[in-house]
Amino acid sequence: MENINFNQLQILNYYKKNRELYRKMGKRLERFLKHSFEKEKIVYHSITSRAKTRESFQKKLERKGYTSIDLATDLCGLRVITFLESETKIVENYLRTVFSIDESNSEDKSDNLGEDKVGYKTIHLVATLPENLLILPEFERFRDLKFEIQVRTILQHAWAEVEHDKNYKFSGHLPPDIKRRFKLLAGFLEIADREFESISKEISEYEKKVVTTIEGNTLHEIEINSTSLRKYLNNKFNINFSQGISPKIINLLHEKQINTLEDFVKIEDLEIMQKYFGNNSKKFPARYDLMIKHLLDYKEKLNQ
Repeated sequence: MENINFNQLQILNYYKKNRELYRKMGKRLERFLKHSFEKEKIVYHSITSRAKTRESFQKKLERKGYTSIDLATDLCGLRVITFLESETKIVENYLRTVFSIDESNSEDKSDNLGEDKVGYKTIHLVATLPENLLILPEFERFRDLKFEIQVRTILQHAWAEVEHDKNYKFSGHLPPDIKRRFKLLAGFLEIADREFESISKEISEYEKKVVTTIEGNTLHEIEINSTSLRKYLNNKFNINFSQGISPKIINLLHEKQINTLEDFVKIEDLEIMQKYFGNNSKKFPARYDLMIKHLLDYKEKLNQ
């Protein structure tokens, strides 16, 4: 500890004494966000939390030269990983409505890259709990404690974790050639993120087209696939089941020369179908597959 002065030693001792409180805040906020995202139907991949280790904080204390605990804004950290880049903005906007954001310490790292650079892309928000949460017993003990929330896509996360790990092993100084290759990889992943975004939008547009065609009763125009058949059955039974039909069942339909939704209508039997979806049952997973197999078996028996 020869690089730490007396004031910093007091800061370090404060964190040693209160680290468990920061850890508990992270876990509580993690549960809170998972519940809130589910309630608000916000799509995400994962939410995790952590409190800095004493050793990690000491290194940062020495590196940054903190003179006050208030300057250490990431003693408690949360990370939200999304599938798509557009989802990071949805998450950020929601977090800004829930927490009190310290704008002076918050940033979108993408903005710092400029138009001619690639690299680390993550949204960093430093926050505290607002009064409407502090009045709740489970949050009141966390008053005035700062925490940081990082928001990034799966691909951004993968790059950042590998880059951080390898940089750490080289004490922050990677060989130039390796550092250049990391930057090139960041560029490739940025392109991949954009392509995922584009594909996602095209899938959404296709689903809208399928619904419009179904409503227009031009079923002969729609080729059977997992998405189109699910949308058709959802519409028929007035339900909202998001999981697609299995590829095995789709292949089986094609083998039976059932290639369009109009072809599928010809094997429908409402009495059989109601057995799977009658009485407004909400237990739909796998029932589409079972129902379709039943319809095919029944049709085959009739043709014998």
